[in-house]
Amino acid sequence: MTQEKWMIEKTYYETFLTESEKEHPVNVLGNAYFEEQKNEIYDLSHIRYAQGEIYFHCKDYETAIFKWENINNELEPWAKKNIADAYYELGLLSSAEDVYTSIQADDKILNMEVALQLFSLYIERNKLELAYGEIEKAISIDPDYPNVTSLAKSFYEEHEDWDKAVELAVNEAIRTESLQWLSTLNSYIDREYTGNFTPGYFYSLLISAYRVDRNHFKGITSSLWNSHQYRENYLDWIRTINDIFLNIEVELYDAWQEISTLYKNTYYELMEGPFLVKDLQNVMPNLLVNWFKTTNAPNALPVTAAVLAWSDLFPSTIDTEIVHEAKELLAQARGEEVNLEESLQFFNQIIKWAESNRLEVGYKLKWLIEQIAHSKEKHLVIAGTVGSGKSSFINSVLEENVLESTTSTLSFLQHDDHIEMNEIFEGGKRTWNDRSEQHEAMTSGAYVEWRLPSNLLNKLGCRFIDTPGLSGSSLRLKETFEYFPLADGVLYVIDANTSLPDHEAEILAEMRDYVSDLPVHFLLNKMDEVDNEYDAESILKDIQEKIDIIYPGAKVFPYSSVKAVSLQQDDLARFIESEYKVNERKGEGERSAQILYVVRQTLTKLLNKRVAMEKGLKNSIEKNEDILNRLTGFMNSLGDLEKDKARVISKSYREVVAQMKAEMAEEVPNRLRECSSLIGEESDFRQVHIELNEKMNEKIQDYLRSDLLPKMNELLLDWVTSTNGELTETQTYLDEMCATFNDLFEEDRLSLPCDFKVVEDWQRDISRMTGRSQIEKENIMMRLKPAQFLLKSAGKLLGVLPQNKSLLSNQYKKYLEHESFEDVTQSITNKFFLQFEMFERALEQDVLILFKEPRGNLAETVNEVQAEIETSQESLAEMKSNPEAYYDPLTLFEVRLLQYEFMKKAGGSNAFSYSR
Repeated sequence: MTQEKWMIEKTYYETFLTESEKEHPVNVLGNAYFEEQKNEIYDLSHIRYAQGEIYFHCKDYETAIFKWENINNELEPWAKKNIADAYYELGLLSSAEDVYTSIQADDKILNMEVALQLFSLYIERNKLELAYGEIEKAISIDPDYPNVTSLAKSFYEEHEDWDKAVELAVNEAIRTESLQWLSTLNSYIDREYTGNFTPGYFYSLLISAYRVDRNHFKGITSSLWNSHQYRENYLDWIRTINDIFLNIEVELYDAWQEISTLYKNTYYELMEGPFLVKDLQNVMPNLLVNWFKTTNAPNALPVTAAVLAWSDLFPSTIDTEIVHEAKELLAQARGEEVNLEESLQFFNQIIKWAESNRLEVGYKLKWLIEQIAHSKEKHLVIAGTVGSGKSSFINSVLEENVLESTTSTLSFLQHDDHIEMNEIFEGGKRTWNDRSEQHEAMTSGAYVEWRLPSNLLNKLGCRFIDTPGLSGSSLRLKETFEYFPLADGVLYVIDANTSLPDHEAEILAEMRDYVSDLPVHFLLNKMDEVDNEYDAESILKDIQEKIDIIYPGAKVFPYSSVKAVSLQQDDLARFIESEYKVNERKGEGERSAQILYVVRQTLTKLLNKRVAMEKGLKNSIEKNEDILNRLTGFMNSLGDLEKDKARVISKSYREVVAQMKAEMAEEVPNRLRECSSLIGEESDFRQVHIELNEKMNEKIQDYLRSDLLPKMNELLLDWVTSTNGELTETQTYLDEMCATFNDLFEEDRLSLPCDFKVVEDWQRDISRMTGRSQIEKENIMMRLKPAQFLLKSAGKLLGVLPQNKSLLSNQYKKYLEHESFEDVTQSITNKFFLQFEMFERALEQDVLILFKEPRGNLAETVNEVQAEIETSQESLAEMKSNPEAYYDPLTLFEVRLLQYEFMKKAGGSNAFSYSR
């Protein structure tokens, strides 16, 4: 037994015992104690140390402590540790801690034992932070010490400190190369306990695992891969695992299928994710290389196509040797191909991205994809130049006069049990039954779908696709030809009377670039117009020779659109069945290839749309800024116009009122003076002033009612009529300005209707004001004016005497005839015109109300245009500052499309050629 074991197990006392000795250790040590004392120089420390052990084992901890306190030799550090152990057993944890922490020694075993004891003590005292320190200290001293890492693992797991547990497992797996620790770590990863660690943290671990056991390496790699998926540091993980696989030997006999699948799935995730090209440029090349390295030949089609696609768009990023090997492997590859569902999903991803970037793809394209995806029938394009008789041929075949000259992009004709025409436009789909509406749809540039009974189409089990007559510029021809590869063959109609002129031969030559993989044959129409059989054979031979130059092997079928269909239908059906194999239904591979062709056209258009969008934003900003300047100027002009109208209307109204006031100022005094005729010698001069006052008020009321108000009503109504005419002219001006601005907007956006209810209110108010004349009675003859006071006083004093009445009568007459009545007239005028003045004061506010809606609409439009300018400027600035946000996804779509096209080509499906 080693001394360290004696110290740890407290069995040092056994060194004093012999095998033959049968005495109790206490007696043996007691005898040794007395024998040692007999020596001249003695040391009792060893014996006391051993005695302390005996007492400890007998649970006499106090005696053991007493013995160990008196150790002064090399055993003193262990004695202190034992004293602390005794305190621990006694439950005196604080004392035990003090003693443990006071031990200073170079003995690794002693330090380990002290650390482990303190670890247990701290757990018991719930001093977890100190417990962490002691177990980490113990591991740093000697991780191979019995049970120390197991204790740490259990401690971390019990307290759910998974970061520490993962660190321990990683360190121990690297240090010990133990499969058990690798399995432990793998379980932590599977339970998602490694989320706080960077991918690079596991680099050395994985290298070690690869060296120790390939299966554990693959398992841990897969677990870490899945744990980092969808996290922010996913690309860091891909970079890390790429570095690992670039630095290890990958032998295919090791069966790397699981890793290959992870690389494959990651490739598609990254290509479909929110990453820019700059994010992937230092990840994708190595990813593709490692995917290629871990994939066996039978499953290599996707990765070889992906390597070639990436290398094609990003030359020199993948080692030329890998690219060359991928090319050789692709030429031999078979098996996994791009299926229909995958192609549709790819198309829908592009559409979703486009719409999220404010690029509306439209219903037409989606409908077209649906037709391709879900129809197993063959589609035969019927093409021909304008005037070739293409429409008459189709009508004769259908035995229904449904087609005239069309400018529709495509017309789908298929057999059904009823006649129905659907117009497929960007906004959706509508069904037309009326002939005039059908004609309009056929010239609208939309897709048109005819469903109608047809013996021939039913027999053939295919669809005809009619296209606009070929003519015009190369650009127009290109737009039509782009749809041809979506069909399964082209039947080109030639007019027998034209003998294929040069310009049509040029069209056919241009068409050849778009139909290289399609069967193309020709129908020689209008053969009924040829004079004789000899000429017919000559024309047929001449056309066939010309066709052979452009389309070697193409057949020419003679036809007459006016000849009885029944006489030609069987021959035509046999021709189509033989040359186009229409009885063979389209498989998923063919439909998938056609969808990929649409995808390529869509990507090209989306690239062009970006340019158009940027240009459109610039034009929109310039246009709106011009409109805004004009609107702002017009708004200022409208404000001036409003003020001017308020001024003119108020002024003209005041002129009418002033005219009436002037008349009243002249007429009222005259009417009052006329009242002198009411005075005579028979008058009761004691009461005459009262009677005069009453008569004068009656005369005033009669004047207002009979003379002034009718005239005023007439003048004010004339004023309303004149004002209304002037405002109507203003409205006409505003309408003209609306039309001007709406022409600029290219939509009916601005409206400036004045509120003419205000004029109606004026008419109503004038009728009300001039329809009543009653004003409050005026005190005319009972004022305190000196002249009136003398007359009234004289009347009371002298009016009783007859001889005085002549005098009084003359005095009253004289007073009335010469009085100005200025103050009375002013008072009456003020009372009468009060409501008219109130009306005048409201005129300015009424004009504001009249122009309220134009003013508000104009201000709102100005704000809207300003907001549009700001939005467009922000969008344009974002486009210019971050162009990769738009172009990078399109580039990645292009990579995937190239990959699918390579796969299609290798898989044997018709893959359409492309050019960049």
